[in-house]
Amino acid sequence: MKIVDVKPLLIKGRHWPRFPWILVEVSTDEGITGLGEALAYRSGGVVEGVNALRQQVVGEDPFDVEMLWERMYRQGGVLPSISGIEMALWDIIGKSLKTPVYNLFGGRCRDRVRVYVDGFFRGASYKPEEYAQKAVETVKEGFTALKMDIDGPLPSVHTMERSISRGDLRYTLDMVEAVRSAVGRDVDLAVDLHGSFNTTTAITLAKKLEKYDLMWIEDPVPSGNATTMAKVAEAVETPICTGELLNTRYEFRELLERQAADIIMPDVARTGGISEMKKIATMADTYYIPVAPHNMVSPVATMASVHLCACIPNFLILEFQLGDVPWRDKMLKHPLTIKDGHIELPTGPGLGALLNKEVTDKHLVE
Repeated sequence: MKIVDVKPLLIKGRHWPRFPWILVEVSTDEGITGLGEALAYRSGGVVEGVNALRQQVVGEDPFDVEMLWERMYRQGGVLPSISGIEMALWDIIGKSLKTPVYNLFGGRCRDRVRVYVDGFFRGASYKPEEYAQKAVETVKEGFTALKMDIDGPLPSVHTMERSISRGDLRYTLDMVEAVRSAVGRDVDLAVDLHGSFNTTTAITLAKKLEKYDLMWIEDPVPSGNATTMAKVAEAVETPICTGELLNTRYEFRELLERQAADIIMPDVARTGGISEMKKIATMADTYYIPVAPHNMVSPVATMASVHLCACIPNFLILEFQLGDVPWRDKMLKHPLTIKDGHIELPTGPGLGALLNKEVTDKHLVE
């Protein structure tokens, strides 16, 4: 079998027009096409990166994933672009062997994948009572874990000095208290700070959040300095989660060695793909650190993440987007099945992410 083409597909998803969902189709001479996804995340060059990497893989055997990954990476390939192509290669292999991708990575450690809901608050104003109401509605749908942004539209949160005023600090605590009180103590609740704060501010806020028994605090400071992240992690009781902006095992190495995070959250659509995520998870397991994959784009990346989560022992929970585009569940011919806050494992060959072209063609970026 040989690869004959690599093509990016741009979809007007939830983040459009800031950036599109970038799907990647890899075609073979045996008529098998693989599908992957690359996370642009407000940065350019991903589509160009896919097109540039085309010459590195056309004519090659799609089964040679490791060799092709090293070739693309060593020649400076854009990591999200590599991720999308790598995902599609595993999809091809699974389809060719007529088995789910998780069977290619050692098989299942679990029969379903627990998810937490990010974006449960979409459509609400940044007010405690509205966030609380949205949280209650989400829990009634069967979800048992939520994540909320608390670096919201407050005047002092996005200052150049990365601090927060006393008034906005009190308001932030009111937001979290309202949601925690509304859903009770049996629901897991995480908060995301998006790296908005300096070290002192992050520690001050994190200590005040300890009484709400959070699942984690995400990116309390920018993720580029593992020593600083470790200082925050050592200072607070709540677990610290980070890693959505880190790429490959090489960037996670220092984070793990410095014990700078209690939970890591690499993203399959930007950190190098499924096999690279498996390597990162294996490294993390040597430090007994759980993995809660970041997942912010389309059902294609979600499907790839589900296969990964099925086969890693130290999986904790997977991010799932709520309040997305209304046609999200129609994007795939076989949508994800969610029950009681868990995604059921797909049983078909490959990733099981077959595009419903009647839907996606209506939302293509011209």
